[in-house]
Amino acid sequence: MSEERKQLTSKEYKELLIKRAREQYELIRKKQESDEKFVEKTNILQKAKSFGESMVSRGLTNKKAPEETKNLRVLSCHGSEELGLPPCADRKDSRKFENSFYCGACGCGDKKMTQLVTLVINGKEQYSKLDFPKVSCPLKMPGFSTYLPSQEGVSENSRKKTIEDKYGVEYIKKNST
Repeated sequence: MSEERKQLTSKEYKELLIKRAREQYELIRKKQESDEKFVEKTNILQKAKSFGESMVSRGLTNKKAPEETKNLRVLSCHGSEELGLPPCADRKDSRKFENSFYCGACGCGDKKMTQLVTLVINGKEQYSKLDFPKVSCPLKMPGFSTYLPSQEGVSENSRKKTIEDKYGVEYIKKNST
């Protein structure tokens, strides 16, 4: 038994333990708040980095992703009736552009260049988010630069698995830029 414990009554010892537990709790809470702020800042920086990489990949000549890559992205975002694959739950209807959609998961918002379909404005096809040679998806879906294959028991996304079963992981890796 410690010297400190020997000098305290049972009630005093319990009060001391409660006080220490509260202090520990407060330290942990402050650490979590600090970590959350760090993660929030990191997310903002990561989004800015991802946007910059996408813009650089487009270049000055409006380079576009290969057709195979864009087709995988279309499946990932819009689904396929033929495959029984519903659209992504994070796909949102655009309020600014008729018959168009944007990603609600990545935080890029409802803007002309973030639409998940090719818009035609004044008779001219616009560059869509799915056209960028390099573009990320927070869900790491097929066709995107951030694609990660499904792992049983770890990342079980049934939509991703359907696409992987149809095309194979190696084909998807090769065409996810």
